Amino acid sequence: MLADSGGETTSLSNGDIISRILIYYSGFLRREKMMRTNRIILCLMVLALFSAGAMGAFIVETHSSGRGNANFNAVNGDPHYSSPTSGAPGLTATHHAWGSYGAFPDIYEFSYTPGTDADNWAVPDYQYFGNGDYTTGKPGGQTGYYNVYITFPSSINVSSLCDITVTSDGDPVVLTGVNMNTGGTTTEGQPWLGANDSWWMIAERVLLTEGQTYTVTQAAQDDSYVSMRSAGVMWEFVETPEPTTIALLGLGSLALRRRRKA
Repeated sequence: MLADSGGETTSLSNGDIISRILIYYSGFLRREKMMRTNRIILCLMVLALFSAGAMGAFIVETHSSGRGNANFNAVNGDPHYSSPTSGAPGLTATHHAWGSYGAFPDIYEFSYTPGTDADNWAVPDYQYFGNGDYTTGKPGGQTGYYNVYITFPSSINVSSLCDITVTSDGDPVVLTGVNMNTGGTTTEGQPWLGANDSWWMIAERVLLTEGQTYTVTQAAQDDSYVSMRSAGVMWEFVETPEPTTIALLGLGSLALRRRRKA
């Protein structure tokens, strides 16, 4: 029995009652389905937003056709260029640098400023860099620990060794007498390519601070025509340091600013 707008009662059959219940329930299900769909769409939008900002690594290539070339500098004169570049993953350049038109010594400098230089390679999941190393799968740009890599093209005629210096918040990492020819940086007994056509780690878990500029310098030891070859350098974020380490970095920066003002 139902009451109409005039206060009179109306009899409904069992079939009418069941029909109305089903209509109400179907509307309820449609609303629930719509709400679930909206929640799924919202989640996908959030994921897309975060993934759009997340890259993976910052690469500086020696040729203008490659990534981050504005951060490459041939200190004592423009280098020569030849194709191809290294076969290391992530490179886009068509050529690599070798030697120099300038005065001895030939020096290549690669720079990176976390937070200013945005990641420029969206590293695929589980990407293999070479020499037993895989991507960390984490976007960079913030204060934290980074791995640093270098890569050369295949070569058999580089006639000088080079020294590589990696700067960070700690002491510089210095590699001396690096052989840039194919096989010159391989590990005996390991099926790895070394730096030729592969990413070769030159510094592991070095601490970098957002807003500070860091460099990798590659310098020839001898004055020769093909004194060096190089294709690129890569920085990849590893993890955020402990809070105590961040606090010490903050105190160090404050002390540095005070000394500069003085």
